[in-house]
Amino acid sequence: METTKHNLNSAGKPSLNIALVSDFFYPSKGGVETHIKTIGEELYSLGHSVIIITHKYKTKNENYEGVKKIGNLVVYYLDIPIIAKNGTFPTLFTNYILFREIFIRHNIQIVHGHQTVSSLCFEGVYHASNLNIKTVITDHSLFEVAKFERILVNGLSRFICKNVDWAICVSEISKENTHIRTNIPLERISVIPNGIIPEKFYPVSRKIRKTKRILVMSRLVFRKGVDLLIEALPLICKNKDFEVIIVGNGPKKSEILQAIDENDLHGQVKLLEEVEYEKVPDFLRSADIFLNTSLTETFCLAILEAAACGLLVVSTNVGGIHEILCNEGILFCEPTADGISRQLSNAFKMINQHDPFKLYSYILGKYNWKTIAKQIEDVYYCIPTKTIDFKNVMLQFPGRSNFICRFGMFIEHLQIKLYDFFKFNKYL
Repeated sequence: METTKHNLNSAGKPSLNIALVSDFFYPSKGGVETHIKTIGEELYSLGHSVIIITHKYKTKNENYEGVKKIGNLVVYYLDIPIIAKNGTFPTLFTNYILFREIFIRHNIQIVHGHQTVSSLCFEGVYHASNLNIKTVITDHSLFEVAKFERILVNGLSRFICKNVDWAICVSEISKENTHIRTNIPLERISVIPNGIIPEKFYPVSRKIRKTKRILVMSRLVFRKGVDLLIEALPLICKNKDFEVIIVGNGPKKSEILQAIDENDLHGQVKLLEEVEYEKVPDFLRSADIFLNTSLTETFCLAILEAAACGLLVVSTNVGGIHEILCNEGILFCEPTADGISRQLSNAFKMINQHDPFKLYSYILGKYNWKTIAKQIEDVYYCIPTKTIDFKNVMLQFPGRSNFICRFGMFIEHLQIKLYDFFKFNKYL
């Protein structure tokens, strides 16, 4: 299955053949998955050829394996072992032939990896860089730099990102975090936020009603502050005019159900399975207040989508969340049960004076996917053509402490030469 090749895009600039690479993609749900799929479609609409490289997925209704067409995008669902949390087994070298064949088949000029915890992202940009293909990495999350396991991951990140041409982060705080972890110079890191699809996420006029619906939509994991939410639920439900709807799935689901039972909150709290993405906008518009209890967050796309649908947002002030709405339409709370309950009470008093249409105009001007896609396109165009020389690359890792890095580059160079000699086309 070949991608359509264009000579010039809609702006009269040379069209590009782009590969977006990550472990996280459709049919999995999440901010990264939404970002990749939407950006891929927008780049296609700008006149570029776009393919996605990810690992195979299995759902209740369908197996995603091999090559499939998702919308306008050609997607490679590679048969690679998955270890945990949708992450592929980190090998670095063994999938070289697969990547190379895909890059050659589609004449790829840009390889854009997403999420530095993705093994597939690292492999894709590593092989592309050594094949003199321009490379970009987008980091979507904040990571600690002190924990032992993070030290190992950050060491690998510095090795992989040594020859990455550019990095994109979704917030200023993420930019600082990525610079510290990867050593990519700040002048080669752009801040480009996530966006919304305005045709789907928009506000409607609301009827004034006594009962206010609080909506929580997130993965039910520790990082999303589910323990904090569980502690806050009894305090929130002291106000009988509050109805709480929790949408999501994850390892903390049983703990939420237990909290509902123990505190007899069945009349005010409902826990639902994940909602199909197509139905999310209507679900958001049915609520009044969006609650986010995350303990760490680079850029919460769910907050942006909720605000665009007219909801007043109450959120913990962590990570890059304060950069999203600039205090318009959002109330920040302390990461405590009392703090959450107190700000929800304040939101209850403010909800009827909240102007969702004014906030929507602000969001539409700043967070439109079409505008964001053009910003990413500008990054692609600003990257100069490069030629990586093996000897110069080895000199980037001097001293005994970098022996493993030099050995890794030697293995990569060796398999490039062996491939050129034997031309193992049978492996695809």
